[in-house]
Amino acid sequence: MNLHEKERQHATAVFAKMVADKKAYKIKILGKKIPVLPGVFSPKYSTDVKWFVKEVPKIVGKRSFLEIGTGTGIITLFVALHGAKNIVATDINRIAVKNARRTFRLHGLRIPVRIGNVFAPVRRGKKFDVIFWNHPFHFSEEKPKSMLERGGYDHQYRSLRAFFAGAKKHLAPGGEVLLGTSKNARLDLVREFAREYSYRCTLLKQERIPSERRRGVKIDVRIYSFSQKGS
Repeated sequence: MNLHEKERQHATAVFAKMVADKKAYKIKILGKKIPVLPGVFSPKYSTDVKWFVKEVPKIVGKRSFLEIGTGTGIITLFVALHGAKNIVATDINRIAVKNARRTFRLHGLRIPVRIGNVFAPVRRGKKFDVIFWNHPFHFSEEKPKSMLERGGYDHQYRSLRAFFAGAKKHLAPGGEVLLGTSKNARLDLVREFAREYSYRCTLLKQERIPSERRRGVKIDVRIYSFSQKGS
């Protein structure tokens, strides 16, 4: 069994636990309470999300920010608290949109959260200094069975391709696209899409962090930066 197959088996088990969560609950990350609704990808089961929560705000700083696939809104929350401006978040999952809005209200923030696939809900001509997506790592030959599963599985990486294709229309001059990913993803396709849509690719940050739920296992996490060639 290769790495991707092992991680896919683990992801299947994790999603089964998320599906079993039938009631809303709160978790605490870096001192902040985060509500989690049933049907939303939960940071409770994901060590990598917490790493992105710490690292992404430091990269974004006080620039304008768009997050694709915000989920509970946890990463956008910390980006906002770190000083970013003109923030927008999106998600294809209606429950996640509701969840993120609840997260922002809980912390006294007014951040637009829009529903739709990738850039579909973003107003035409709206541009950002930073566009971020902690994308579903797992390449899937089959369509995910639920919106929840779409948080971990991307059918033939169609959404990832749409992300690279659409980002340039919403990227401010001198801006950058950030992709949260891992060696568990199809990095060959990430690089292929970057070349196809004329991005320069830079690995900004990479670590192997201890899994909170699998003793002795370390998880590869990365943030890549993509900028338009000639910009």
